[in-house]
Amino acid sequence: MRRIRFLVMVFSSLATLCMTAAPTPDWRPPTRWRGFNLLGMFRAPTIGLAPDPRVDGHFVEWEFKALHDWGFNFARLPLDYRILIANDDWSKLDESKMKLLDQAIAWGRQYGVHVQIALHRIPGYCILDQTEAFPLGTSPIAQEAACKMWAAFAKRWKGIPNEALSFNLYNEPTRHADGANGERLAHMLIRAIRAEDPVRFVMADGLECAGRPIPSLYAVPAVGQAFRGYTPHALTHYLSGYAGGAAKEPPSWPLKPGYAERWNATTPEETVARYQSALDAGECCMVGEFGCRNKTPHAVTLAWMEHCLKLWKAKNLGWALWNLRGHNGILDSGRDDVAYEDFNGHKLDRKMLELLQRW
Repeated sequence: MRRIRFLVMVFSSLATLCMTAAPTPDWRPPTRWRGFNLLGMFRAPTIGLAPDPRVDGHFVEWEFKALHDWGFNFARLPLDYRILIANDDWSKLDESKMKLLDQAIAWGRQYGVHVQIALHRIPGYCILDQTEAFPLGTSPIAQEAACKMWAAFAKRWKGIPNEALSFNLYNEPTRHADGANGERLAHMLIRAIRAEDPVRFVMADGLECAGRPIPSLYAVPAVGQAFRGYTPHALTHYLSGYAGGAAKEPPSWPLKPGYAERWNATTPEETVARYQSALDAGECCMVGEFGCRNKTPHAVTLAWMEHCLKLWKAKNLGWALWNLRGHNGILDSGRDDVAYEDFNGHKLDRKMLELLQRW
């Protein structure tokens, strides 16, 4: 396995790579970010998985133009690091793939859409599976690789203003990448970025699957924290494998008492309340992902979404729908209770689009 060669190449210490950077201006987004997750490089081809129509292996210009034309200003790009490396070697970025990211950032600037680079799968960790050979939370090998990757990104795009580009460290800490390990990793990765670009704005997902903020980051300038907008899961993940258990009657909004014993543990208000200390400290917070899968009745989905969007606007929270194209999105969601419109050969959910535009 080529990654084993990486073991031999690790001579520099993390302390040297992740040294403390120069003082950082405390930049914040001047307006609320409102937009979508674009999944062009979300998942590397994997044996046994069907082709994913949301994943092109690159990003496409028409998506950025559509976001601009519809009045949105934000695109989170959740990436699979395996797409970006050469020959399965953590230490080598594939220049041809990096140029695809250069192009996506350029389209964002052209159309006035802020781009957030997010390592959804980072060396050593992915919430979707546990197949990484070296666990990020405990392995110096994975930590070195992750620091080097973020440092390389920071060096490559240094000089692009924060108004156009930000970083999101890694997606939804849990298992070995959570708790004290997760807090330490957040500081480590930020130091690696700041060693190359002292002013880059960084968004960190909170701990417990982005469920709770990291108070020790409150004092770090130009850092925000992101959480998720999927509560209650009984509604957003209805008939999804994530929700577990046998199928039951479709959810309503608000949920009926007792509808979901396990998955109705948290309401949208309770989720926001967990981040109140961060908001009180003046932190920039946002909902990095939210959405409702396509088996929940459309009318219920829209009612729940409007409830969340109203709540988040009152708290000055930005948001990004997961996703633009796919089960949760406004394009090609596959719902059987929507009258779709044609949009560039895609099926557009006009009611959901107009709801998002209002907030």
